[in-house]
Amino acid sequence: MLFPFQRIFLCFIGFFWLIQLHIFADSNHLGFGFNNEKNSVSIPFTSYNNLIIVKAEIDGQNKLNLILDTGIRSLVVFDKSYIPKVSDHTFEIKFTGAGSESPIDALVSINHNLRLCDEVVANQINTVILKRSNKQLHNLKGLKIHGAFGYQLFSRFQVKINYKQHLLTLSEPDKKNKMDGFEAIPIKIHDTKPFIETSFLTKKNERKQLNLMLDLGANHKILFYENPYISDLILHENDDGRIAEGLSNTIYGIKATTNSIQLGTLIFTKIEILIPTGNSYQHESLNIEKHGALGGAFFNKSTIVLDYINGFLFVESKQNKPRSSETSPITLREL
Repeated sequence: MLFPFQRIFLCFIGFFWLIQLHIFADSNHLGFGFNNEKNSVSIPFTSYNNLIIVKAEIDGQNKLNLILDTGIRSLVVFDKSYIPKVSDHTFEIKFTGAGSESPIDALVSINHNLRLCDEVVANQINTVILKRSNKQLHNLKGLKIHGAFGYQLFSRFQVKINYKQHLLTLSEPDKKNKMDGFEAIPIKIHDTKPFIETSFLTKKNERKQLNLMLDLGANHKILFYENPYISDLILHENDDGRIAEGLSNTIYGIKATTNSIQLGTLIFTKIEILIPTGNSYQHESLNIEKHGALGGAFFNKSTIVLDYINGFLFVESKQNKPRSSETSPITLREL
């Protein structure tokens, strides 16, 4: 038989251990998570040539500058010296990156910790170490770049990217398909990569439906793969040349202009497009029809929110800000 004060004491002990277990679980989560019961955290980032660069710390030692890339499955580093110690258990893989004629050799090192700030930490994640990469991405305007990451973050949080303020806000995802001042556009995640159904206006003023990958790790606006339909979408075409940089190598092709692209009810007019030529752009083969990629430059003067969990891209609409660039949208409701 327990006396009342004993019951109170045992309840207190039980409550104390519940708190300790919660703290332990919170600080020892696998993959990305919040520490200290946070629901939302904002992190500043650096932007160069339409790429988002985030500071991080790996294994509590090495400081890294990482490109935030929706086309990346795991944390990728350009050299094994960028991590304190390669794990005892590793395995070889073939890595497919834009700009390479064929997959490149890479090594996977397991169980690393990545810290973006005190409140946002990823525990026991795998790291891909490239044995060859595009040297043009190793230094951006004097800033040393060590690698890239993406899906591990986007699959865990609702990610708001404010390009003007250079601010990344990570939040616990909630079930909603509307956001004030934003257009909600459905996305589908296929093999860790987000895809969007878009509509382009042809020379004959007909609408062409295209499936584009959302690739924030690319510094272009729109890239089309070589296909017979391209000629119907091009208004003006420039000479061949160097058009972009991929993780694996430089991409060559032509620059052109398309009439308009529609995302949801948002319409963007006179957009520059890139068309890689020859073997300068080898994209990953996926079991899905895809026609190209929508890059970070498309959104670089606005704010977007990526919600992989609920399957939405929220794009800041014109009602929320004045039109200031050729990629600022107008809506069907305004036509």
